[in-house]
Amino acid sequence: MKLLNLLVASAALVTASAGFAADRQVHLRGEVSAVSATELTVTDRKGVKTTVKLPEQAQVLDVSRSTAAAIKENAYLGIAAAPAPQGKVRAMGVMVFPDAARGMNEGHFPWDMGDRSTMTNATVAKVSKKASATELEMHFGEKTQQVVLDNATVYGQFVPGKRELIVVGAKVLVIGAVGADGVTSANAVLVGRDGFLPPI
Repeated sequence: MKLLNLLVASAALVTASAGFAADRQVHLRGEVSAVSATELTVTDRKGVKTTVKLPEQAQVLDVSRSTAAAIKENAYLGIAAAPAPQGKVRAMGVMVFPDAARGMNEGHFPWDMGDRSTMTNATVAKVSKKASATELEMHFGEKTQQVVLDNATVYGQFVPGKRELIVVGAKVLVIGAVGADGVTSANAVLVGRDGFLPPI
């Protein structure tokens, strides 16, 4: 896949607005229970099934597990996190971006993985090893955010993928939006390898 397609896919992955009103965004996390050339159905952890359109231009990302070893200074990360004391956040899921996606939708904004959860897309400026956790100083523009990594943090990484990855039983994160007709369409589908649910 060409670099341009990777950048488009990366933008779809990290965008919080995607040009749609906030109440029209959709993030679906779960398992593919049905799929065709034009749509897929995702069953979430509560058993709720949602069918979404799968347009030809929808991007597919191939997501695999990573480890804390990939977290180094100057890495560009997407971090889904929960609030922590002293203005810090605790990383629930970390996505390591390829260098071609550096800077995509840089910032710190609300996310939907729990009460007051956030997404931080930023560059690692400093890694500090602590007794029970690791702390990151993340830089985005002129701002910083302190992030705590612990034993519960899940790590992933991605490369461009193909539609053939979207099969029944695959774990996915669908990023999409609800149209004026009330129908949800996918902008990007993050497909986890070997039963891995994309961690953001």
